[in-house]
Amino acid sequence: MSQFAQGNEELATLLDQRVAPAVNTAQQAVKDMTPLKGKNALVVDNALATRRALQDQLSQLGARAVVFAGSVGEVEQHFQTREFALIVCEYQLEGDRNGQQLLEELRVRKQLPYSTAFMMVTGERSYSNVIAVAEFEPDDYLIKPFTASIMAERVVRIFNRKNRLEKAYKAMFEERYSDVPALCEELWTQYPVYRQPLERLRVEAYMRNQQYEEAEKILQNGLAMELKPWMQLLLAKVHVEKKRFDEASSLLGTVVRTNPEYLAASDLHADVLWELNRPDEALEVLERMGAKAQSSTSRLRKLADLSIRLGDNARSKNYLSKVIDRSRNTSLSQLGDYLQLSRIFVQEGRPDEAERLTAKLRGALQSSDLDLARSVMGIQREIAEGNIMKAQQRIGTFYAENGELIDTLDTELQASLLEMCFSTKDSRHGYELARTLSKRKPGKAILDRIRLAIEKLNKESK
Repeated sequence: MSQFAQGNEELATLLDQRVAPAVNTAQQAVKDMTPLKGKNALVVDNALATRRALQDQLSQLGARAVVFAGSVGEVEQHFQTREFALIVCEYQLEGDRNGQQLLEELRVRKQLPYSTAFMMVTGERSYSNVIAVAEFEPDDYLIKPFTASIMAERVVRIFNRKNRLEKAYKAMFEERYSDVPALCEELWTQYPVYRQPLERLRVEAYMRNQQYEEAEKILQNGLAMELKPWMQLLLAKVHVEKKRFDEASSLLGTVVRTNPEYLAASDLHADVLWELNRPDEALEVLERMGAKAQSSTSRLRKLADLSIRLGDNARSKNYLSKVIDRSRNTSLSQLGDYLQLSRIFVQEGRPDEAERLTAKLRGALQSSDLDLARSVMGIQREIAEGNIMKAQQRIGTFYAENGELIDTLDTELQASLLEMCFSTKDSRHGYELARTLSKRKPGKAILDRIRLAIEKLNKESK
């Protein structure tokens, strides 16, 4: 090799060692500053000025499209047609749901991929209240007013964290809970700055994997250093899993008093009070939340169940009617809501109101389910009118026509059928249904209905 050629080769090697890393670093810097390149962003805010400002800022960060929504309903519509890398959401929204409640619903329904970032925008005055009660924390908070540079810095920081902790987030989202603790420890060594989010991921993984001893140990140590409501809530969940309901109630009572906006804590507190056979207190906890309690269909159902447990038909009708109106023509619609309301109407001697429910049922159920519902409503009417023999005949016809389907029926339909069997002294079918329902591990509401139906039968048999 000539001296000239050798010199060129040495120069090329030097360039590879010095220039290439610099170019790669520069390229990475550009990539870091445009984390939304080719991706969609969603802005949830009604203020026109805020929308325009965020559109410009997010476009500079590489966003392919910036979509807008002014309510939770609009967000749900957008999610049906697009995927978003970033959601920037104002905490105060129109309607009865706020940004935190939207985040909870998206997380619970698993509509928010681990790769999607959720940023909450809030005023400085409400920031401390918002952050204190977040069980489902957003990826970051943006306090108004903010500049374009602050916005860019926060978005870049969010996606840097998501990229670096991707293995743990992905395992959690894919429900590979046993893998998460080891991944968190590995990433903690590489990125000690992310200790807090990794610690929380580790606790949640232990909880989901039913490793309650490990979760409790971490939570007790954490609460000894810093009192955080989300830690108290998770510790209360550990108590519930271990059937330590009194301890859970005491802890949750403190959380609810000091953080009345913490909806998840109120929900769990109501569940615990119900387990302790204190349904009146459970109802009070949820109703104390006011309009917030009615922002969730599942919470309205819980309010209805508690009212039924207390024998308060006026309240239960109110809550069931709201559930039906809100869930009509959506995936949240359930046959049980109609059957519960129908049962109350016929008990009050208002079969015409129960009959009107069938009109609403037509738009909510398939024809086969509609026929079943009508059959059950017919039996309910005969029992309410004291026609026990006719009710027994109708139950016999129901079993003759649908006997092979009984085990596959909706839980609420089975519970309604069980109550009717015991009311007509058909204990054989009643106990068969009780065994079938118990295998499904139903919630407290269904279990209470089974117990009350059996108690009523035993009392009338004496």
